[in-house]
Amino acid sequence: MPEPSFTARPLFDTHRVFIKLPMGLGMLEQYPASLQFLNKLIETMPGVKDDFIGAQRFLKSYSRKSEKTFTSFRNEVERFLLWSWTVAERPVSNLKRSDIENYFDFLHSPPLHWIGTATVKRFIYDNNLDRHDINPDWRPFVSRESSADEKKAYKPSHSGSALAYSAISVFYDHMVQEDMILGNPIPGIRKASPYLIKDAQMKQVKRLSALQWDYVLETTCAAAVEQPELERTIFIIACLKSLYLRISELSDRSQWTPVWEHVWRDHEGNWWFKAFGKGRKIRDISISEAMWTYIQRYRQYRNMPEPPAPGDKEPLLNSRNGGGLTSRQISRLVQDAFDIAYAKMVSDGFKNDAKELRHATTHWLRHTGASQDIATRPLKHMADDLGHASMGTTDRVYIQSDMKERAATGKNRQV
Repeated sequence: MPEPSFTARPLFDTHRVFIKLPMGLGMLEQYPASLQFLNKLIETMPGVKDDFIGAQRFLKSYSRKSEKTFTSFRNEVERFLLWSWTVAERPVSNLKRSDIENYFDFLHSPPLHWIGTATVKRFIYDNNLDRHDINPDWRPFVSRESSADEKKAYKPSHSGSALAYSAISVFYDHMVQEDMILGNPIPGIRKASPYLIKDAQMKQVKRLSALQWDYVLETTCAAAVEQPELERTIFIIACLKSLYLRISELSDRSQWTPVWEHVWRDHEGNWWFKAFGKGRKIRDISISEAMWTYIQRYRQYRNMPEPPAPGDKEPLLNSRNGGGLTSRQISRLVQDAFDIAYAKMVSDGFKNDAKELRHATTHWLRHTGASQDIATRPLKHMADDLGHASMGTTDRVYIQSDMKERAATGKNRQV
């Protein structure tokens, strides 16, 4: 039997576009395919319109917090609405507890036609930017193990499952406050969920091995000889690892754009990077001598004088339109570097290490740098550079034995 086609349509654009659009169905006037999809559902399920407007108001409220919060909540709520309307075939206001439990089962094993093979934009803009066509490759889920030739099942992480419960619960709380539904069943469902059982014993920080990191850096540098534009990618991966940055701290956001004046020198000649981080907190991160080499290298590629000067508003990462790069753009560039390293590792015979690299994300670079440096730097210094409010967080996350090392030292124990 052929695989069913995916007929649902995305509902909400990026944070930057969403905050500029009007409320109500008028939001979708520039999105004809999504508007047609929604109007067809409303014909048989009038409550769909209330669901959509309720979700709009919910996301509007959380769009004021941060782009990352908006994006996380948008993804979860959009999935939930599309499932409710097209799978359960009823508006959210009519869902029973058993229906919602079925949704979380669906979330952990969605059908293949709901799963994409890559993270792509929801909409494709025309030249006049006044019409947004559906990207045919977009899907609500993306399998990190998928390929164009072979789709594999989507499996959310423990943290991904927890986020889904939290986001839908907060959405229900909002709908209750708006008098659109009577109560929030999520807390009770979450308590009985089989998907939130956490195996603390086997938890370990996800990071690159020394071999994997060497391949990522060296193969990207080698490729840059023929493709000079990869100098930007080299600078990005060096920043994420050496400065322990979250991807959002390098990206262009509505509240903050990383610019060259954020690379600054104190009176004693030490260099620092000013980052706008989690919790809307600004922190200064120490720049190592090794990292300074990559800063010089990247500025030379961009024909910029060195060192960076105070008041320099030029974006740290330049895009074609002259602005900075979004988190999604940065993620794609890093993934390109991972792909280059993967191919080289396979050809060199390191197939198992290469296979592990396929699961890597940009955040692994932050963990890789911190895990390597924690043994040689004071805990307080690490906590400050990482942006942890408490040294206890740094201690809990990074000062732990590596699972492979623990297994190796445990093999020779006597009974």
